[in-house]
Amino acid sequence: MLAHRLPNPPTLIGRLAEFSSLALPSLRQRVACGFPSPAEDFFTEEDRLDLNQKLVTNPAATFLAWADTGGSMVDFGIHDGDLLVIDRSIRPRSGHTVLVLWEGGFMVKKLDVRAGRIRLLASQGVQPIVVGEGVELDVWGVVRWSLTKHA
Repeated sequence: MLAHRLPNPPTLIGRLAEFSSLALPSLRQRVACGFPSPAEDFFTEEDRLDLNQKLVTNPAATFLAWADTGGSMVDFGIHDGDLLVIDRSIRPRSGHTVLVLWEGGFMVKKLDVRAGRIRLLASQGVQPIVVGEGVELDVWGVVRWSLTKHA
């Protein structure tokens, strides 16, 4: 039987020759999610937003992944099918949502580090994973954004 070979982690790939740009119209103000507020202005040329510039801080260290959470990260705002923007240049720390390679598979969890003890947290009702002493945790990157499709 052939062993399942895991891909190498994405690394800093150097300067990108071409980074696509698509500036879309963006309202100048935040939109109310409760009672509506009257719009002050409509779009002008200055109201354009390139999602690459907003979502990607370090293009050479950023990659995308699709979430398959089974509901285990809903309490942290990540749902099945979300598009995750993951940055390898950010040093993971407690409170960050991270992509880890654990026991031969990838998973996204909330990193919790206290008193030298490392736990990987999930939604309420899902037991945290306690990373045993002497066990190396392979963090592939920090989730900077999760994008949820609504329609």
